Amino acid sequence: RSSSARESAARYNFRRPDRVSKEQIHSLQFLHDRYARNVATSLSAYLRTMTELSVVSVEQFSYSEFLMSLSDPTAFYALSMAPFEDLGALEVNPAIAFSIVDRMLGGSGNGAPPNRALSDIEQNVIDSVVKLILDGLSDTWRALTPLTFTVKGRETRPQMLQVSGPNEVVVMIAFDMRI
Repeated sequence: RSSSARESAARYNFRRPDRVSKEQIHSLQFLHDRYARNVATSLSAYLRTMTELSVVSVEQFSYSEFLMSLSDPTAFYALSMAPFEDLGALEVNPAIAFSIVDRMLGGSGNGAPPNRALSDIEQNVIDSVVKLILDGLSDTWRALTPLTFTVKGRETRPQMLQVSGPNEVVVMIAFDMRI
């Protein structure tokens, strides 16, 4: 091999192919930063308390790696993204979910989350907040393409709701929420 051939070679990991470019990741970060500001305002009004939302990371994973990173039990949603056929996923971490439920039912929202799945009543309370979150997401994406996010299914055990194949590459956008 010549030295010029070595210099033009690039590393490639077949187990974790990067199918989303760094520019696209940066664009997703920018788009969801704007989304976080807008939905924080809506959530503050809805929950009647100061709510902060910020993007923590935008990363690529296989769907199975994504599932392993989630709490179990948790509030996990399969999302349609009309007009596209593919599904998306949304997880509301138990610490946030139980804080929202407590706040919505008259509490302070400051207690430690119990180590259990949400009850049906608690899940319905979270569903109303998820609808608000998805409406904000649809509004944010409308600037680029007419996407409408809606709930297709929900589960407290993420492995029980099939959103994608285990080896499919997904983009995970993680948010930090403070209520």
